[in-house]
Amino acid sequence: MWNYIRRGFILWFIVVVKAQIHGPSEVPRDSFDQQLYESVLDPELCRREMLHMVLENQMLWLQLLDAGPRIPTGVFQGSTNHLGNYFQCLSIREESLDPPIQGKYCSLKVPLNQSLEFPPGSEYGDVNGRQLLADEIRKRGKDPEVLLKALEKSGENGPTGFLEFLSAISYRYGICIPQTCSTEEWVASALSSVGFEFEEVYCRLPNDKPWVAADWVATVIFSLLTLITLLSTCYDLHCTFTLKKDPKQMNPYFRIFSVYTNARRLTTFTKSSDALECLDGIRSLSMMWVIIGHTFSMYNHFTNLLDVIDFLVSGPATLIQTGVYAVDTFFTIAGILLVYTSVGKMTSRSLLRGLHAFYLNRIFRLFPLLAAIVLLEASFFHRIADGPYWLTVARNTERCRTWWWTTLLYVQNYVNPDDICIAHSWYLAIDMQIHIISPLVLYWVLSGKKKVAWTALFGGILTILTASTIFNFFKDMPSSNASIVRLDEQSYYMNNFYQNTLTRASSFFFGMALGYLLTITKGKKIKMNWVVVIAMWMLSLAMFAVIFYYTYEIMQLDWDNQIFDNFYNSFGRPIWSLALSWVIFACIHGYGGPVNWLLSHQMWKLPSRISYAMYLFHYSFMFIAAGMQLSPIYFTPAQSLFDFIGHFTLAFVVSFCVTVLIDAPFSTVTKLIMGGGPKKKRPPPPIEAKPSTEAQIENGTEVDATDKKE
Repeated sequence: MWNYIRRGFILWFIVVVKAQIHGPSEVPRDSFDQQLYESVLDPELCRREMLHMVLENQMLWLQLLDAGPRIPTGVFQGSTNHLGNYFQCLSIREESLDPPIQGKYCSLKVPLNQSLEFPPGSEYGDVNGRQLLADEIRKRGKDPEVLLKALEKSGENGPTGFLEFLSAISYRYGICIPQTCSTEEWVASALSSVGFEFEEVYCRLPNDKPWVAADWVATVIFSLLTLITLLSTCYDLHCTFTLKKDPKQMNPYFRIFSVYTNARRLTTFTKSSDALECLDGIRSLSMMWVIIGHTFSMYNHFTNLLDVIDFLVSGPATLIQTGVYAVDTFFTIAGILLVYTSVGKMTSRSLLRGLHAFYLNRIFRLFPLLAAIVLLEASFFHRIADGPYWLTVARNTERCRTWWWTTLLYVQNYVNPDDICIAHSWYLAIDMQIHIISPLVLYWVLSGKKKVAWTALFGGILTILTASTIFNFFKDMPSSNASIVRLDEQSYYMNNFYQNTLTRASSFFFGMALGYLLTITKGKKIKMNWVVVIAMWMLSLAMFAVIFYYTYEIMQLDWDNQIFDNFYNSFGRPIWSLALSWVIFACIHGYGGPVNWLLSHQMWKLPSRISYAMYLFHYSFMFIAAGMQLSPIYFTPAQSLFDFIGHFTLAFVVSFCVTVLIDAPFSTVTKLIMGGGPKKKRPPPPIEAKPSTEAQIENGTEVDATDKKE
């Protein structure tokens, strides 16, 4: 029994107390109507309403109490929250008085360190919460200081003793009070005499989300987009099904925003000898990995926090935690495609002459959907739902209203790393920043000289690895953003490593090297001895296994090896990219076997095409789902997997829609702008010039080429 309690307290204190000492960012203020909260406060009216409930309307008093807190269940499993009944509280409105009594929901932070002094002669006597807990542990013959062993790295401002440690623990309660009362007035009426201490976190009222400029801008823009889409789709359908016109006879500009045309293009798949088919499966599976990882880390409150911690340090959780490498997979793919689509289509000189077009193409490729999600986050997503922990969504809204410009300029990972609008958009910032510097290497790759190209590629890899390694050893960071024993350094790790272009660029440069290798071997039959192939597969799998194994090790509560953390930060992602590079190379050149069959299957085509939209939109809907959470939930891996299916399905449907409505039409607009508009049709050659059969073949080839470009 004692072992269970000891284990429970250690894990509980590590997570709960550290999170509260280094607590969350400030409660968002601009997202809610602070003037409304202040305008309804009236101490005199509050006393009148409380007297009315005590003397004349006890049922209303009971309704307010019923919508308030209870003692949390599962306290010994780490539960420290009871959110009350949010919607029941806000729905309370008693018309028997003028003005009516309206319910107000407030969240309180109640410290465990309470010294309650009951009146003389009371059966309760004096109560000191922290002392009672310490005495209870000492009765069992244990030293309370043992609970601090896992917290030796709490930092210079961390707790220095058991009693100080306990004083940092607090519970969160949701209470329901009349809108005219402050929490001090309401709680003081019952508990002030015994010395009850608490801190108000926030209060909520009905209709407390004011309309701001972002809401009006979003309404106008999305209304215009809807109108244009309807008109374009109606024109397309009328010409196609009513007039039965040939697509070549239709005005191409009027069909740009047609849902019918864009949906057909998105779901039409053609074979191409140059296509890297296996990348579709890798991109789709990586996107699923990102979503499942975010699913497991999303919820705000658990009733069995200790079970969550036990899961985090278990073997199966490694499959979830290693999902952070999915982003490095995206970087590797981006590097591959950059080189693979550039070599042979441009030279070093044309790259320099068209450098502005090189950058604009990348910007326009990412901008439409990114701008859409930023605008939605700053406006409609804040209004789509509500809940007692809507602060997560409100905080995102506030960040986007303040820092939208850094996201659209792709500098958010350096300018405001702690307040990023669209939390996961740091990936796009790094992607754009790497593309900006990539011509330093790409210029030499396009020179047409293999030795020069390989020298530039390996020089770039060596430079980035050397610089990042020196940086990592200088910073001495954790090796995971979920390290339990170093949670107080999470922000430090995210800002200096996870969202840092220097430390994440190696995967992209390894991808560039693989992209060049695939380019120079395109169309060639690469003959490899089967012994070499098996050895390469075993080496690749071993490299993946190393990443999985050490992801498990660094999550353990007794992990303490800063030197290895530095090496892992420097070379973990390059190892992953190297192993992945072999998988891609083997699949493309016929040595992938069943792996290539799986990754190149047609079922991955559509998820791959909408993966960018899925990456952008899935997390926002997860925040909305978490913000709607009405009470702490009981964590099980099976429940999280079930939730993943729901999140993935919703992300898939939404991403398909926004790709058809926004990404596809604006992609066409970009091609028109960058290409100078549609090319004029050449007059047909004279019949005598070529036999009709050859002319038909040539025309057919031209049509196929156009389709490939689209």
